[in-house]
Amino acid sequence: MINVANKRMIIGGLSLNLFITQQENSLKQKFFPKSTLEELNLKGNLKVNQYNRVMTEVELSKELKDVDVCIALAWGGCPRFTREVLDNALNLKLIVTPGASVATFITEAVYERGIKVCSANSIMARYVAEGTLAYILAAQREIVMRNNEIREGIWNNSTCQTLIGAKVGLIGLGTVGRFLLEFLRPFGVSIKLYDPYIKPVSLRFHSNVTLCSLEEALSGNDVVSLHASQTEETFHMLNKERLSLLKDGTLLINTSRGSLIDEPALIAELRTGRIHTALDVYEVEPLPIDNKLKKLENAILMPHIAGMVHLEKFTFAMLEEIERFQLGEKLWYEIPVEQYRLMTR
Repeated sequence: MINVANKRMIIGGLSLNLFITQQENSLKQKFFPKSTLEELNLKGNLKVNQYNRVMTEVELSKELKDVDVCIALAWGGCPRFTREVLDNALNLKLIVTPGASVATFITEAVYERGIKVCSANSIMARYVAEGTLAYILAAQREIVMRNNEIREGIWNNSTCQTLIGAKVGLIGLGTVGRFLLEFLRPFGVSIKLYDPYIKPVSLRFHSNVTLCSLEEALSGNDVVSLHASQTEETFHMLNKERLSLLKDGTLLINTSRGSLIDEPALIAELRTGRIHTALDVYEVEPLPIDNKLKKLENAILMPHIAGMVHLEKFTFAMLEEIERFQLGEKLWYEIPVEQYRLMTR
């Protein structure tokens, strides 16, 4: 590895050895622009991945020797921090990611060794919730279809759907779901929520929300939005049988993970014209050129960008977190082990 900075500075606290796992590519340039790397240089001795590919666990273990803080990013690939990797990382005290979920590269061993884990999850979740709301409004107001029609010379000013006063089903109330609850408040919607990990007391300030079964969250609603984590338990949770519970005209939104929906079953349901959908995520990404979803007019397709806004903001938040760590202050974005266990894998 090549040191980006040769001198170490002390900024009101610990002087740190830092390492970035992300290989050199366009994604790294978006998360770590030159100004961000310069800021990291000021925090200590910075090393970066020079392999031009995803490192192996053996290579990661080697690079973590003497490292205090590791900046990891799951997007594009990141080796897992296993016990074997950590055996050589005796100085490692903090792992941060400008991404959301840490479950794809963090292991229980990290927590067992007392290493702090921080993520931009709560920051990105706000933008994902904003994107979700945008997709709902675009679909209900038929913005894509009406735009295309008017360009083709069709003046279709017939009525469309509205979110105001609508019935909404939410599946999963993680960080994104909680932000979406707040964003939906001005629309006066009534919400049926399915989340087996939520207790009624946590919803005491949401009089418009009713906890229910998965089947109840799917049936009888104008909009159904998925926000569950990707786990073995949630794989294809919306299968043929459950998709059939959606009432005619339902809008199905997925900004969580593609694996939550049985895609062939969804395509079959969409072909009936009974429901419509707006999807930001898919089982295979990028979406294959011959994917049958692309031929359906009642499907709005987005390239997994609900939270992709000004990526350097997420990195900057983690820089501030590193500085809080240096100064011995309370961390703002720490992911406790209980939250880690529920995160998307």
